[in-house]
Amino acid sequence: MANYDGMTPGEVLADASVAEFIKELGLGIAKAQKDLDENSVRQMKAFTEVQDSLGERSLLELGLLPAFYHYQHADISVSLQLRLEVGKTDEFGFAANASLGDTRQRSAASSASESETESGTRVETRQAQLEYQADATGTLTINGTQVVPAGQAPRARLGSLRDQLVEGQGVEALVYSPPDTSLAISSDAPESQVLTTSRSVAFIFTSRSNGLVAIRDNAATDYVLNSGTTVSTSTQGDLAAYAEHVKTQVDAAGGFTTKLHPPHQEGEATFGVYFDTGKAEFRSEEDRLALAELARGFVAMGTRVRLEGMTDRQGSAQKNLTLGEARGRFVHDFLIANGVSASQIDLVDSRGEGRADDADDDDGQSNQQWRVTWIMTPERDYYWLSLRSEGSAQLDNVTPDLRTGGGGNGFVFLWQPASPDLSGLSVTVEGQAFPLNGAAVAGHTENAAEAYAHHLAADLNATSTLRANQLGHVVELMRASDTYDIKLFSATSEQIELTGSEGLTVTRQFSRSRTRQVESREGSSTAMAIGVSVNKRETRQFNMAVTGNSQISARLASVPPPDLFVEAIHALQRERRS
Repeated sequence: MANYDGMTPGEVLADASVAEFIKELGLGIAKAQKDLDENSVRQMKAFTEVQDSLGERSLLELGLLPAFYHYQHADISVSLQLRLEVGKTDEFGFAANASLGDTRQRSAASSASESETESGTRVETRQAQLEYQADATGTLTINGTQVVPAGQAPRARLGSLRDQLVEGQGVEALVYSPPDTSLAISSDAPESQVLTTSRSVAFIFTSRSNGLVAIRDNAATDYVLNSGTTVSTSTQGDLAAYAEHVKTQVDAAGGFTTKLHPPHQEGEATFGVYFDTGKAEFRSEEDRLALAELARGFVAMGTRVRLEGMTDRQGSAQKNLTLGEARGRFVHDFLIANGVSASQIDLVDSRGEGRADDADDDDGQSNQQWRVTWIMTPERDYYWLSLRSEGSAQLDNVTPDLRTGGGGNGFVFLWQPASPDLSGLSVTVEGQAFPLNGAAVAGHTENAAEAYAHHLAADLNATSTLRANQLGHVVELMRASDTYDIKLFSATSEQIELTGSEGLTVTRQFSRSRTRQVESREGSSTAMAIGVSVNKRETRQFNMAVTGNSQISARLASVPPPDLFVEAIHALQRERRS
Protein backbone atom coordinates (compact mmCIF):
# COMPACT_ATOMS: atom_id res chain seq x y z
CA MET A 1 0.00 0.00 0.00
CA ALA A 2 1.41 3.44 -0.95
CA ASN A 3 1.68 6.40 1.37
CA TYR A 4 -1.47 8.35 0.48
CA ASP A 5 -0.19 11.58 2.01
CA GLY A 6 0.04 14.06 -0.87
CA MET A 7 -1.49 11.71 -3.51
CA THR A 8 -4.18 12.99 -5.86
CA PRO A 9 -7.61 11.27 -6.01
CA GLY A 10 -6.77 9.70 -9.39
CA GLU A 11 -3.55 8.27 -7.95
CA VAL A 12 -5.45 6.84 -5.00
CA LEU A 13 -7.97 5.12 -7.30
CA ALA A 14 -5.21 3.66 -9.47
CA ASP A 15 -3.40 2.28 -6.45
CA ALA A 16 -6.60 0.68 -5.16
CA SER A 17 -7.05 -1.19 -8.50
CA VAL A 18 -10.52 0.18 -9.02
CA ALA A 19 -10.06 -0.05 -12.80
CA GLU A 20 -9.10 -3.72 -12.46
CA PHE A 21 -12.26 -4.26 -10.42
CA ILE A 22 -14.40 -2.74 -13.16
CA LYS A 23 -12.62 -4.90 -15.78
CA GLU A 24 -13.24 -8.09 -13.80
CA LEU A 25 -16.87 -7.11 -13.44
CA GLY A 26 -17.27 -6.98 -17.20
CA LEU A 27 -15.41 -10.24 -17.72
CA GLY A 28 -17.69 -11.91 -15.20
CA ILE A 29 -20.71 -10.96 -17.24
CA ALA A 30 -19.05 -12.30 -20.42
CA LYS A 31 -18.24 -15.60 -18.69
CA ALA A 32 -21.82 -15.97 -17.50
CA GLN A 33 -22.97 -15.43 -21.11
CA LYS A 34 -20.51 -18.10 -22.34
CA ASP A 35 -21.58 -20.62 -19.68
CA LEU A 36 -25.25 -20.22 -20.62
CA ASP A 37 -24.49 -20.67 -24.32
CA GLU A 38 -22.49 -23.83 -23.67
CA ASN A 39 -25.25 -25.18 -21.43
CA SER A 40 -27.75 -24.58 -24.24
CA VAL A 41 -25.70 -26.88 -26.47
CA ARG A 42 -25.21 -29.51 -23.76
CA GLN A 43 -28.92 -29.81 -23.10
CA MET A 44 -29.39 -31.01 -26.72
CA LYS A 45 -28.08 -34.39 -25.51
CA ALA A 46 -31.14 -34.88 -23.30
CA PHE A 47 -33.46 -34.01 -26.20
CA THR A 48 -31.74 -36.34 -28.73
CA GLU A 49 -31.37 -39.46 -26.55
CA VAL A 50 -33.61 -42.34 -27.61
CA GLN A 51 -35.85 -43.44 -24.70
CA ASP A 52 -37.65 -46.77 -24.38
CA SER A 53 -40.53 -45.08 -22.56
CA LEU A 54 -41.12 -42.91 -25.62
CA GLY A 55 -41.33 -45.85 -28.00
CA GLU A 56 -37.59 -45.66 -28.71
CA ARG A 57 -37.95 -42.05 -29.83
CA SER A 58 -36.36 -38.88 -28.54
CA LEU A 59 -37.88 -35.68 -27.14
CA LEU A 60 -36.70 -33.91 -30.29
CA GLU A 61 -38.60 -36.40 -32.48
CA LEU A 62 -41.73 -35.62 -30.45
CA GLY A 63 -41.36 -31.95 -31.39
CA LEU A 64 -39.98 -30.67 -28.07
CA LEU A 65 -37.18 -28.14 -28.47
CA PRO A 66 -34.74 -26.92 -25.80
CA ALA A 67 -34.48 -23.24 -24.98
CA PHE A 68 -31.38 -21.18 -25.79
CA TYR A 69 -30.60 -18.37 -23.31
CA HIS A 70 -28.74 -15.22 -24.28
CA TYR A 71 -27.82 -11.93 -22.64
CA GLN A 72 -29.29 -9.32 -24.90
CA HIS A 73 -27.94 -6.23 -23.15
CA ALA A 74 -25.98 -5.33 -20.02
CA ASP A 75 -25.30 -1.94 -18.40
CA ILE A 76 -22.68 -1.28 -15.74
CA SER A 77 -22.53 1.88 -13.68
CA VAL A 78 -20.02 2.64 -10.93
CA SER A 79 -19.95 5.71 -8.71
CA LEU A 80 -17.21 6.53 -6.21
CA GLN A 81 -16.75 9.24 -3.56
CA LEU A 82 -13.31 10.23 -2.27
CA ARG A 83 -12.85 12.00 1.07
CA LEU A 84 -9.46 13.20 2.38
CA GLU A 85 -8.92 14.68 5.86
CA VAL A 86 -5.91 15.76 7.88
CA GLY A 87 -6.28 15.55 11.60
CA LYS A 88 -4.75 14.19 14.73
CA THR A 89 -4.94 10.62 13.43
CA ASP A 90 -3.54 9.37 10.17
CA GLU A 91 -5.88 6.65 8.77
CA PHE A 92 -7.00 5.45 5.37
CA GLY A 93 -9.89 3.20 4.43
CA PHE A 94 -11.21 1.97 1.09
CA ALA A 95 -14.04 -0.43 0.27
CA ALA A 96 -15.78 -1.47 -2.97
CA ASN A 97 -18.42 -4.15 -3.55
CA ALA A 98 -20.29 -5.50 -6.55
CA SER A 99 -22.69 -8.41 -7.00
CA LEU A 100 -24.63 -10.11 -9.76
CA GLY A 101 -27.40 -12.54 -8.99
CA ASP A 102 -29.88 -14.64 -10.94
CA THR A 103 -32.11 -16.93 -8.92
CA ARG A 104 -33.87 -18.55 -11.88
CA GLN A 105 -33.14 -22.26 -12.39
CA ARG A 106 -34.14 -24.76 -15.03
CA SER A 107 -33.12 -28.45 -15.13
CA ALA A 108 -33.75 -31.44 -17.32
CA ALA A 109 -32.98 -35.09 -16.62
CA SER A 110 -33.55 -38.33 -18.45
CA SER A 111 -32.57 -41.98 -18.07
CA ALA A 112 -32.46 -44.76 -20.63
CA SER A 113 -31.43 -48.39 -20.62
CA GLU A 114 -29.23 -48.77 -23.66
CA SER A 115 -26.03 -50.17 -25.17
CA GLU A 116 -25.24 -47.45 -27.67
CA THR A 117 -21.96 -46.52 -26.00
CA GLU A 118 -19.71 -44.59 -28.31
CA SER A 119 -15.98 -45.10 -28.84
CA GLY A 120 -14.75 -42.84 -31.57
CA THR A 121 -17.24 -43.41 -34.36
CA ARG A 122 -18.32 -46.86 -33.15
CA VAL A 123 -21.72 -47.71 -31.68
CA GLU A 124 -22.17 -50.67 -29.36
CA THR A 125 -24.80 -53.11 -30.57
CA ARG A 126 -27.81 -54.36 -28.66
CA GLN A 127 -28.05 -57.92 -27.37
CA ALA A 128 -30.60 -60.68 -27.09
CA GLN A 129 -30.23 -64.11 -25.49
CA LEU A 130 -31.67 -67.50 -26.39
CA GLU A 131 -31.58 -71.03 -25.03
CA TYR A 132 -31.39 -73.74 -27.68
CA GLN A 133 -32.15 -77.29 -26.61
CA ALA A 134 -29.85 -79.90 -28.16
CA ASP A 135 -32.76 -81.82 -29.69
CA ALA A 136 -34.63 -78.68 -30.80
CA THR A 137 -36.52 -78.81 -34.10
CA GLY A 138 -38.26 -75.48 -33.68
CA THR A 139 -37.96 -72.19 -35.50
CA LEU A 140 -37.15 -68.61 -34.60
CA THR A 141 -39.49 -65.84 -35.71
CA ILE A 142 -37.88 -62.42 -36.06
CA ASN A 143 -40.22 -59.49 -36.73
CA GLY A 144 -42.70 -61.87 -38.32
CA THR A 145 -40.16 -63.68 -40.53
CA GLN A 146 -39.67 -67.35 -39.69
CA VAL A 147 -36.12 -68.75 -39.69
CA VAL A 148 -35.86 -72.53 -39.98
CA PRO A 149 -32.51 -74.10 -38.93
CA ALA A 150 -31.31 -76.99 -41.12
CA GLY A 151 -29.16 -80.01 -40.22
CA GLN A 152 -29.20 -83.01 -37.88
CA ALA A 153 -26.50 -82.24 -35.30
CA PRO A 154 -26.88 -79.29 -32.89
CA ARG A 155 -23.81 -77.43 -34.20
CA ALA A 156 -25.05 -77.80 -37.78
CA ARG A 157 -28.46 -76.37 -36.88
CA LEU A 158 -26.93 -73.50 -34.92
CA GLY A 159 -24.63 -72.72 -37.84
CA SER A 160 -27.65 -72.66 -40.17
CA LEU A 161 -29.52 -70.36 -37.76
CA ARG A 162 -26.51 -68.02 -37.54
CA ASP A 163 -26.02 -67.80 -41.29
CA GLN A 164 -29.68 -66.96 -41.93
CA LEU A 165 -29.87 -64.33 -39.20
CA VAL A 166 -26.63 -62.60 -40.16
CA GLU A 167 -27.38 -62.55 -43.87
CA GLY A 168 -30.65 -60.65 -43.81
CA GLN A 169 -32.33 -60.22 -40.44
CA GLY A 170 -30.47 -57.25 -38.96
CA VAL A 171 -28.29 -59.45 -36.73
CA GLU A 172 -24.60 -58.65 -36.55
CA ALA A 173 -23.48 -61.96 -35.02
CA LEU A 174 -24.64 -65.12 -33.25
CA VAL A 175 -22.26 -66.61 -30.68
CA TYR A 176 -23.13 -69.79 -28.82
CA SER A 177 -21.67 -71.75 -25.92
CA PRO A 178 -22.08 -75.54 -25.71
CA PRO A 179 -23.71 -77.22 -22.71
CA ASP A 180 -21.51 -77.91 -19.72
CA THR A 181 -22.31 -81.59 -19.94
CA SER A 182 -20.90 -84.42 -17.81
CA LEU A 183 -21.82 -87.94 -18.95
CA ALA A 184 -20.71 -91.45 -18.02
CA ILE A 185 -18.76 -92.44 -21.17
CA SER A 186 -16.44 -95.42 -21.60
CA SER A 187 -15.15 -97.81 -24.25
CA ASP A 188 -13.70 -101.31 -24.34
CA ALA A 189 -11.42 -100.31 -27.23
CA PRO A 190 -7.71 -99.70 -26.43
CA GLU A 191 -7.14 -96.23 -24.93
CA SER A 192 -4.37 -95.68 -27.49
CA GLN A 193 -7.07 -95.80 -30.18
CA VAL A 194 -10.31 -94.57 -28.57
CA LEU A 195 -10.13 -91.83 -25.94
CA THR A 196 -13.16 -90.89 -23.84
CA THR A 197 -13.86 -87.94 -21.56
CA SER A 198 -17.07 -86.92 -19.79
CA ARG A 199 -18.05 -84.94 -22.88
CA SER A 200 -16.42 -86.59 -25.89
CA VAL A 201 -15.12 -89.62 -27.75
CA ALA A 202 -12.00 -89.27 -29.92
CA PHE A 203 -10.60 -91.84 -32.36
CA ILE A 204 -6.92 -90.99 -31.98
CA PHE A 205 -5.31 -92.65 -34.96
CA THR A 206 -4.27 -91.04 -38.22
CA SER A 207 -3.79 -91.93 -41.86
CA ARG A 208 -0.58 -89.90 -42.26
CA SER A 209 2.85 -89.87 -40.64
CA ASN A 210 3.47 -86.90 -38.37
CA GLY A 211 6.47 -85.88 -36.31
CA LEU A 212 8.19 -83.09 -34.39
CA VAL A 213 11.94 -82.40 -34.49
CA ALA A 214 13.53 -80.43 -31.64
CA ILE A 215 16.30 -78.07 -32.77
CA ARG A 216 18.31 -76.98 -29.75
CA ASP A 217 21.90 -76.83 -30.99
CA ASN A 218 23.59 -75.14 -33.92
CA ALA A 219 25.48 -78.30 -34.76
CA ALA A 220 25.90 -80.45 -37.88
CA THR A 221 23.36 -83.28 -37.58
CA ASP A 222 22.14 -86.07 -39.86
CA TYR A 223 18.37 -86.68 -39.63
CA VAL A 224 17.13 -90.08 -40.76
CA LEU A 225 13.46 -89.82 -41.76
CA ASN A 226 13.10 -93.39 -42.99
CA SER A 227 15.21 -96.14 -44.52
CA GLY A 228 15.48 -94.25 -47.80
CA THR A 229 15.79 -90.65 -46.65
CA THR A 230 18.65 -89.06 -44.70
CA VAL A 231 18.92 -85.28 -44.38
CA SER A 232 22.40 -83.89 -43.66
CA THR A 233 22.85 -80.44 -42.12
CA SER A 234 25.82 -78.20 -41.28
CA THR A 235 26.56 -75.53 -38.68
CA GLN A 236 25.20 -72.05 -39.51
CA GLY A 237 25.76 -68.51 -38.20
CA ASP A 238 23.32 -68.92 -35.30
CA LEU A 239 20.51 -71.20 -34.09
CA ALA A 240 17.82 -69.33 -36.03
CA ALA A 241 19.76 -69.71 -39.29
CA TYR A 242 20.44 -73.36 -38.51
CA ALA A 243 16.72 -74.07 -37.90
CA GLU A 244 15.86 -72.53 -41.29
CA HIS A 245 18.65 -74.62 -42.84
CA VAL A 246 17.17 -77.85 -41.42
CA LYS A 247 13.72 -76.96 -42.80
CA THR A 248 15.20 -76.23 -46.24
CA GLN A 249 17.04 -79.55 -46.32
CA VAL A 250 13.95 -81.56 -45.28
CA ASP A 251 11.83 -79.75 -47.88
CA ALA A 252 14.40 -80.60 -50.54
CA ALA A 253 14.20 -84.30 -49.63
CA GLY A 254 10.49 -84.25 -50.49
CA GLY A 255 7.50 -86.22 -49.26
CA PHE A 256 6.66 -84.01 -46.25
CA THR A 257 4.98 -80.72 -45.50
CA THR A 258 6.99 -78.82 -42.88
CA LYS A 259 6.52 -75.83 -40.61
CA LEU A 260 9.09 -74.18 -38.35
CA HIS A 261 7.99 -72.97 -34.90
CA PRO A 262 10.38 -70.52 -33.16
CA PRO A 263 10.97 -70.57 -29.39
CA HIS A 264 8.32 -68.98 -27.20
CA GLN A 265 8.35 -65.19 -27.08
CA GLU A 266 6.00 -63.32 -24.79
CA GLY A 267 3.18 -61.63 -26.67
CA GLU A 268 3.61 -63.77 -29.81
CA ALA A 269 1.87 -66.94 -30.95
CA THR A 270 3.72 -70.23 -31.26
CA PHE A 271 0.79 -71.77 -33.13
CA GLY A 272 -2.57 -70.41 -34.19
CA VAL A 273 -6.03 -71.76 -35.00
CA TYR A 274 -7.70 -69.32 -37.41
CA PHE A 275 -11.42 -68.65 -37.84
CA ASP A 276 -13.82 -67.10 -40.33
CA THR A 277 -15.51 -63.81 -39.48
CA GLY A 278 -18.11 -64.20 -36.73
CA LYS A 279 -17.38 -67.90 -36.15
CA ALA A 280 -15.70 -70.06 -33.52
CA GLU A 281 -15.29 -73.36 -35.38
CA PHE A 282 -12.79 -74.95 -37.78
CA ARG A 283 -12.51 -73.34 -41.19
CA SER A 284 -11.38 -76.59 -42.86
CA GLU A 285 -10.40 -80.22 -42.34
CA GLU A 286 -6.75 -79.20 -42.68
CA ASP A 287 -7.06 -76.87 -39.70
CA ARG A 288 -8.70 -79.62 -37.68
CA LEU A 289 -5.98 -82.15 -38.60
CA ALA A 290 -3.20 -79.69 -37.76
CA LEU A 291 -4.63 -79.06 -34.27
CA ALA A 292 -5.16 -82.81 -33.70
CA GLU A 293 -1.51 -83.53 -34.57
CA LEU A 294 -0.37 -80.73 -32.28
CA ALA A 295 -2.57 -82.02 -29.45
CA ARG A 296 -1.06 -85.51 -29.69
CA GLY A 297 2.40 -83.97 -29.49
CA PHE A 298 1.42 -82.03 -26.37
CA VAL A 299 0.14 -85.25 -24.81
CA ALA A 300 3.30 -87.22 -25.63
CA MET A 301 5.68 -84.55 -24.31
CA GLY A 302 3.58 -83.15 -21.46
CA THR A 303 3.92 -79.66 -22.97
CA ARG A 304 2.26 -76.83 -21.07
CA VAL A 305 0.27 -74.48 -23.29
CA ARG A 306 -1.40 -71.09 -22.99
CA LEU A 307 -4.47 -70.21 -25.08
CA GLU A 308 -5.88 -66.78 -25.95
CA GLY A 309 -8.87 -66.27 -28.25
CA MET A 310 -9.21 -62.96 -30.07
CA THR A 311 -10.90 -61.11 -32.94
CA ASP A 312 -10.27 -58.37 -35.45
CA ARG A 313 -12.07 -55.03 -35.11
CA GLN A 314 -15.15 -55.81 -37.18
CA GLY A 315 -18.37 -55.15 -35.28
CA SER A 316 -18.92 -54.05 -31.72
CA ALA A 317 -16.43 -54.39 -28.88
CA GLN A 318 -18.86 -56.38 -26.70
CA LYS A 319 -19.57 -58.84 -29.51
CA ASN A 320 -15.84 -59.25 -30.12
CA LEU A 321 -15.18 -59.95 -26.45
CA THR A 322 -17.84 -62.70 -26.43
CA LEU A 323 -16.57 -64.15 -29.71
CA GLY A 324 -12.94 -64.11 -28.54
CA GLU A 325 -13.93 -66.05 -25.43
CA ALA A 326 -15.82 -68.62 -27.56
CA ARG A 327 -12.79 -69.13 -29.82
CA GLY A 328 -10.48 -69.75 -26.89
CA ARG A 329 -12.95 -72.19 -25.31
CA PHE A 330 -13.38 -74.06 -28.62
CA VAL A 331 -9.65 -74.80 -28.89
CA HIS A 332 -9.45 -75.63 -25.17
CA ASP A 333 -12.24 -78.23 -25.43
CA PHE A 334 -10.76 -79.77 -28.59
CA LEU A 335 -7.36 -80.22 -26.91
CA ILE A 336 -9.04 -81.83 -23.89
CA ALA A 337 -10.98 -84.21 -26.18
CA ASN A 338 -7.67 -85.26 -27.74
CA GLY A 339 -6.11 -86.18 -24.43
CA VAL A 340 -4.36 -83.00 -23.31
CA SER A 341 -4.70 -82.71 -19.55
CA ALA A 342 -6.58 -79.73 -18.18
CA SER A 343 -3.59 -79.11 -15.90
CA GLN A 344 -1.44 -78.50 -19.00
CA ILE A 345 -3.68 -75.73 -20.34
CA ASP A 346 -3.92 -72.11 -19.24
CA LEU A 347 -6.89 -70.44 -20.96
CA VAL A 348 -6.40 -66.73 -20.40
CA ASP A 349 -9.24 -64.21 -20.48
CA SER A 350 -9.93 -62.95 -23.96
CA ARG A 351 -9.43 -59.26 -24.73
CA GLY A 352 -11.64 -59.56 -27.79
CA GLU A 353 -10.32 -57.00 -30.26
CA GLY A 354 -7.72 -55.74 -27.76
CA ARG A 355 -4.63 -56.99 -29.59
CA ALA A 356 -5.92 -55.66 -32.92
CA ASP A 357 -6.47 -52.31 -31.22
CA ASP A 358 -2.93 -52.41 -29.81
CA ALA A 359 -1.69 -52.97 -33.37
CA ASP A 360 -3.54 -49.77 -34.45
CA ASP A 361 -6.06 -51.55 -36.67
CA ASP A 362 -8.93 -49.25 -37.62
CA ASP A 363 -12.49 -49.69 -36.36
CA GLY A 364 -14.26 -52.14 -38.64
CA GLN A 365 -11.04 -53.41 -40.24
CA SER A 366 -11.07 -57.04 -41.42
CA ASN A 367 -7.81 -58.78 -40.53
CA GLN A 368 -7.35 -62.56 -40.54
CA GLN A 369 -4.28 -62.15 -38.33
CA TRP A 370 -6.55 -61.47 -35.33
CA ARG A 371 -9.38 -63.94 -36.06
CA VAL A 372 -7.46 -66.58 -34.18
CA THR A 373 -6.79 -68.47 -30.98
CA TRP A 374 -3.12 -68.22 -30.08
CA ILE A 375 -1.47 -71.38 -28.76
CA MET A 376 1.70 -70.56 -26.83
CA THR A 377 4.24 -72.88 -25.21
CA PRO A 378 5.87 -70.67 -22.53
CA GLU A 379 8.37 -73.26 -21.28
CA ARG A 380 9.88 -74.03 -24.71
CA ASP A 381 13.11 -72.15 -25.48
CA TYR A 382 14.09 -74.01 -28.66
CA TYR A 383 12.76 -74.57 -32.21
CA TRP A 384 10.27 -77.18 -33.33
CA LEU A 385 10.05 -78.44 -36.89
CA SER A 386 6.75 -80.22 -37.63
CA LEU A 387 6.57 -82.81 -40.43
CA ARG A 388 3.45 -84.25 -42.05
CA SER A 389 3.45 -86.88 -44.78
CA GLU A 390 2.04 -85.66 -48.10
CA GLY A 391 1.15 -89.19 -49.22
CA SER A 392 2.98 -92.49 -48.85
CA ALA A 393 6.11 -91.09 -47.21
CA GLN A 394 6.80 -92.58 -43.76
CA LEU A 395 8.68 -91.59 -40.64
CA ASP A 396 10.31 -94.89 -39.69
CA ASN A 397 13.47 -95.81 -37.76
CA VAL A 398 14.15 -92.11 -37.26
CA THR A 399 17.36 -90.70 -35.80
CA PRO A 400 18.29 -88.90 -33.66
CA ASP A 401 15.40 -90.36 -31.66
CA LEU A 402 14.77 -88.37 -28.46
CA ARG A 403 11.27 -89.63 -27.71
CA THR A 404 12.39 -91.18 -24.45
CA GLY A 405 14.29 -88.08 -23.36
CA GLY A 406 17.62 -86.38 -23.88
CA GLY A 407 18.86 -83.04 -25.19
CA GLY A 408 20.24 -81.83 -28.50
CA ASN A 409 18.63 -82.15 -31.92
CA GLY A 410 16.27 -84.95 -32.88
CA PHE A 411 12.76 -86.37 -33.07
CA VAL A 412 10.70 -85.78 -29.91
CA PHE A 413 7.34 -87.03 -31.20
CA LEU A 414 5.97 -89.40 -33.87
CA TRP A 415 2.36 -90.17 -34.78
CA GLN A 416 2.34 -93.11 -37.13
CA PRO A 417 -0.52 -93.97 -39.54
CA ALA A 418 -3.04 -96.63 -38.50
CA SER A 419 -6.51 -97.88 -39.49
CA PRO A 420 -7.52 -100.43 -36.84
CA ASP A 421 -10.47 -102.77 -37.14
CA LEU A 422 -12.59 -102.02 -34.07
CA SER A 423 -15.53 -104.24 -34.99
CA GLY A 424 -16.93 -106.07 -31.97
CA LEU A 425 -15.96 -103.15 -29.69
CA SER A 426 -18.23 -100.37 -28.49
CA VAL A 427 -18.64 -97.06 -26.71
CA THR A 428 -21.01 -96.97 -23.73
CA VAL A 429 -22.84 -93.74 -22.88
CA GLU A 430 -24.99 -93.54 -19.74
CA GLY A 431 -25.28 -97.33 -19.70
CA GLN A 432 -26.22 -97.64 -23.40
CA ALA A 433 -23.73 -99.44 -25.66
CA PHE A 434 -23.05 -98.26 -29.24
CA PRO A 435 -21.11 -100.74 -31.45
CA LEU A 436 -18.20 -99.20 -33.34
CA ASN A 437 -18.58 -99.14 -37.12
CA GLY A 438 -15.66 -98.29 -39.43
CA ALA A 439 -17.43 -98.69 -42.80
CA ALA A 440 -16.37 -96.18 -45.46
CA VAL A 441 -18.71 -93.18 -45.46
CA ALA A 442 -18.86 -89.52 -46.55
CA GLY A 443 -15.57 -89.73 -48.42
CA HIS A 444 -13.69 -91.39 -45.53
CA THR A 445 -11.94 -94.70 -46.14
CA GLU A 446 -12.78 -97.86 -44.24
CA ASN A 447 -11.57 -97.90 -40.63
CA ALA A 448 -10.51 -94.24 -40.79
CA ALA A 449 -10.93 -92.31 -37.54
CA GLU A 450 -13.41 -89.96 -39.22
CA ALA A 451 -15.52 -92.91 -40.45
CA TYR A 452 -15.85 -94.32 -36.91
CA ALA A 453 -16.79 -90.85 -35.60
CA HIS A 454 -19.39 -90.37 -38.35
CA HIS A 455 -21.23 -93.59 -37.55
CA LEU A 456 -21.08 -93.06 -33.78
CA ALA A 457 -22.51 -89.53 -34.05
CA ALA A 458 -25.32 -90.76 -36.29
CA ASP A 459 -26.22 -93.55 -33.84
CA LEU A 460 -26.27 -91.14 -30.91
CA ASN A 461 -28.50 -88.65 -32.74
CA ALA A 462 -30.93 -91.47 -33.56
CA THR A 463 -31.74 -91.91 -29.86
CA SER A 464 -34.33 -89.93 -27.94
CA THR A 465 -32.05 -89.09 -25.02
CA LEU A 466 -28.64 -88.19 -26.52
CA ARG A 467 -27.23 -85.80 -29.11
CA ALA A 468 -23.82 -85.52 -30.75
CA ASN A 469 -21.67 -83.32 -32.99
CA GLN A 470 -18.90 -84.68 -35.20
CA LEU A 471 -15.66 -82.68 -35.44
CA GLY A 472 -13.68 -84.93 -37.77
CA HIS A 473 -12.34 -87.74 -35.57
CA VAL A 474 -13.96 -86.29 -32.41
CA VAL A 475 -17.58 -86.75 -31.29
CA GLU A 476 -19.04 -84.24 -28.82
CA LEU A 477 -21.81 -85.70 -26.65
CA MET A 478 -24.66 -84.24 -24.61
CA ARG A 479 -28.13 -85.08 -23.40
CA ALA A 480 -31.00 -84.24 -25.71
CA SER A 481 -32.39 -81.94 -23.02
CA ASP A 482 -29.15 -79.97 -22.57
CA THR A 483 -29.17 -76.39 -23.83
CA TYR A 484 -26.80 -74.12 -25.72
CA ASP A 485 -26.57 -70.54 -24.55
CA ILE A 486 -26.89 -68.19 -27.55
CA LYS A 487 -26.13 -64.47 -27.67
CA LEU A 488 -27.37 -62.36 -30.57
CA PHE A 489 -25.88 -58.96 -31.37
CA SER A 490 -27.78 -56.43 -33.48
CA ALA A 491 -26.28 -53.38 -35.15
CA THR A 492 -29.64 -51.83 -35.99
CA SER A 493 -31.55 -49.37 -33.82
CA GLU A 494 -34.87 -50.62 -35.16
CA GLN A 495 -37.05 -52.62 -32.81
CA ILE A 496 -36.62 -56.39 -33.20
CA GLU A 497 -39.06 -58.92 -31.74
CA LEU A 498 -38.02 -62.57 -31.34
CA THR A 499 -40.25 -65.60 -30.81
CA GLY A 500 -38.97 -69.17 -30.48
CA SER A 501 -40.70 -72.54 -30.67
CA GLU A 502 -40.05 -76.22 -29.87
CA GLY A 503 -36.83 -76.08 -27.87
CA LEU A 504 -35.74 -72.54 -28.77
CA THR A 505 -36.53 -70.14 -25.93
CA VAL A 506 -36.01 -66.38 -26.00
CA THR A 507 -34.70 -65.49 -22.54
CA ARG A 508 -33.97 -61.84 -23.32
CA GLN A 509 -35.23 -59.68 -26.16
CA PHE A 510 -33.00 -57.14 -27.84
CA SER A 511 -32.68 -54.44 -25.25
CA ARG A 512 -30.29 -51.79 -24.23
CA SER A 513 -27.61 -53.30 -22.09
CA ARG A 514 -27.01 -50.62 -19.45
CA THR A 515 -28.58 -47.61 -17.80
CA ARG A 516 -27.19 -44.14 -18.25
CA GLN A 517 -28.43 -40.99 -16.50
CA VAL A 518 -28.38 -37.76 -18.52
CA GLU A 519 -28.88 -34.47 -16.70
CA SER A 520 -28.54 -30.86 -17.76
CA ARG A 521 -29.06 -27.68 -15.80
CA GLU A 522 -29.20 -24.16 -17.13
CA GLY A 523 -29.56 -20.71 -15.68
CA SER A 524 -28.86 -22.04 -12.20
CA SER A 525 -28.27 -19.34 -9.61
CA THR A 526 -25.32 -17.23 -10.68
CA ALA A 527 -23.65 -14.94 -8.18
CA MET A 528 -20.69 -12.63 -8.45
CA ALA A 529 -19.27 -10.60 -5.59
CA ILE A 530 -16.16 -8.44 -5.48
CA GLY A 531 -14.95 -6.58 -2.44
CA VAL A 532 -11.91 -4.48 -1.66
CA SER A 533 -10.95 -3.16 1.76
CA VAL A 534 -7.88 -1.04 2.65
CA ASN A 535 -6.92 0.39 6.05
CA LYS A 536 -3.86 2.47 6.94
CA ARG A 537 -2.86 4.00 10.25
CA GLU A 538 0.20 6.09 11.05
CA THR A 539 1.27 8.28 13.94
CA ARG A 540 0.56 11.32 11.84
CA GLN A 541 -2.98 12.57 11.70
CA PHE A 542 -4.23 11.72 8.21
CA ASN A 543 -7.60 10.33 7.15
CA MET A 544 -8.96 9.32 3.75
CA ALA A 545 -12.10 7.35 2.85
CA VAL A 546 -13.37 6.12 -0.49
CA THR A 547 -17.01 5.07 -0.73
CA GLY A 548 -18.88 3.96 -3.79
CA ASN A 549 -21.55 1.79 -5.32
CA SER A 550 -22.05 -0.07 -8.59
CA GLN A 551 -25.12 -1.18 -10.48
CA ILE A 552 -25.54 -3.84 -13.19
CA SER A 553 -28.64 -4.29 -15.30
CA ALA A 554 -28.88 -7.17 -17.79
CA ARG A 555 -31.71 -8.44 -19.94
CA LEU A 556 -31.84 -12.22 -20.53
CA ALA A 557 -33.88 -13.78 -23.35
CA SER A 558 -34.91 -17.37 -24.10
CA VAL A 559 -34.99 -18.12 -27.83
CA PRO A 560 -35.51 -21.32 -29.89
CA PRO A 561 -32.42 -22.99 -31.36
CA PRO A 562 -31.59 -21.97 -34.95
CA ASP A 563 -33.42 -23.93 -37.66
CA LEU A 564 -30.14 -25.06 -39.25
CA PHE A 565 -29.02 -26.48 -35.90
CA VAL A 566 -32.26 -28.47 -35.43
CA GLU A 567 -32.11 -29.73 -39.02
CA ALA A 568 -28.53 -30.95 -38.46
CA ILE A 569 -29.59 -32.86 -35.32
CA HIS A 570 -32.51 -34.49 -37.18
CA ALA A 571 -30.16 -35.51 -40.01
CA LEU A 572 -27.77 -37.07 -37.51
CA GLN A 573 -30.59 -39.09 -35.93
CA ARG A 574 -31.77 -40.33 -39.31
CA GLU A 575 -28.22 -41.38 -40.18
CA ARG A 576 -27.85 -43.35 -36.93
CA ARG A 577 -31.11 -45.21 -37.62
CA SER A 578 -30.26 -46.11 -41.21
